[in-house]
Amino acid sequence: MLGGERTLVLGLMTLAGVFVFSLAKLWAAALGIGLWVLGAWALSRAANFDPQLSKTGRRSLAYKRFYPGRATPFGKTREWK
Repeated sequence: MLGGERTLVLGLMTLAGVFVFSLAKLWAAALGIGLWVLGAWALSRAANFDPQLSKTGRRSLAYKRFYPGRATPFGKTREWK
């Protein structure tokens, strides 16, 4: 959808719509339009990098930062620096 991931683009559209229509101020409309233009550009660039970036990013948060090189969980641990 518009070159980006569907859920992220719809969330951006909702946020920009809140700025433009709900606040009903000139500065809010300018901010909403600017947010939409820059956000759509950033989301299309992110989709070129990875089409499912939000899913892989969310999944990567569950992984550990460092996996020690041992074959068993009962091995002696060493301090990693």
